[in-house]
Amino acid sequence: MKASRLIRVVSCNFERNGGGNRAKWLAMYQRLAALRPTILCRQENPGHAHSGAGRTLFNESKRILSLAGDLGPELGSTALYYDPEVFEQITVWETEWPAWLLHPVAMTLRLRGTKDVAFVAACTHLSYNSPALRAAQADDVTRFADRVETYETSTGTIARKLPVLAIGQDCNSYVDPDRLVPGEAPIPELTQIKDPQHRAHRSYEIAPGQRVMDSRPNRILLTAELEDVARHAALTPGGSGLAAIAPTVAASNTHGPAHRVDLIFTSRILLPALVSFEVIEMKDLSDHHTVLATYDLDHLVELYRQHFPAAA
Repeated sequence: MKASRLIRVVSCNFERNGGGNRAKWLAMYQRLAALRPTILCRQENPGHAHSGAGRTLFNESKRILSLAGDLGPELGSTALYYDPEVFEQITVWETEWPAWLLHPVAMTLRLRGTKDVAFVAACTHLSYNSPALRAAQADDVTRFADRVETYETSTGTIARKLPVLAIGQDCNSYVDPDRLVPGEAPIPELTQIKDPQHRAHRSYEIAPGQRVMDSRPNRILLTAELEDVARHAALTPGGSGLAAIAPTVAASNTHGPAHRVDLIFTSRILLPALVSFEVIEMKDLSDHHTVLATYDLDHLVELYRQHFPAAA
């Protein structure tokens, strides 16, 4: 039996990129390299930059990981890495969009050895403090599922919307409480968040004096058929179970109970290729745990071919 070829997508929010602590920075990138990512989505990258010493440090991270990659625009607060032996970068998207402080980075990646099997991958970090901005930013994230490319086939030129293989996102908000997996920890209640500023950051008013916890980004992405991969893994018989939907941030006095804020989203049509989902503890390295989604590459190609004819 032929061994499965696997795509490993990792999303990691590394608190302040180590905060200038060289030993911690090195330990994290060595830890990430040990996960053998094919695609790595990295939020919080201070110290990495498009030029100068920050570029030198970013290039060093690529050497440690044995990956290629790019930073998001302006502050370079997000980074997206990929294995150049598996994917060929077709383009880096223009994402210097208004309403973003921490701009996303997105790429179109073509599977090597093919003419047209291309996917979208992105790394996003939604607003820390503004539910209104997060909703607008989630609207922008849906653009990653709306990329149309043209290809020549045996029957002529066709246009296709490229599927999203992965968006690694720090949501700074909550999953839809109406779609919790049985046994999943409930999202925090407003009264459980003791810090008044954070209470404002994570909820919004629906009537005078009445606030609800913010799950709008999650619901917006779902409407665009961008699915929470961990949820799918937890619900799949024989899959990862409740371990897939473990909290990614610990309980704290300011933020309330432990909850799941770091997610990977995938186009719905690609979900059957998901093999597993893991939450990897990063205690003593970051205030967020890292998440890892594993896909069967041959199944991804099969699903792609079910939806799109081969290019000429």
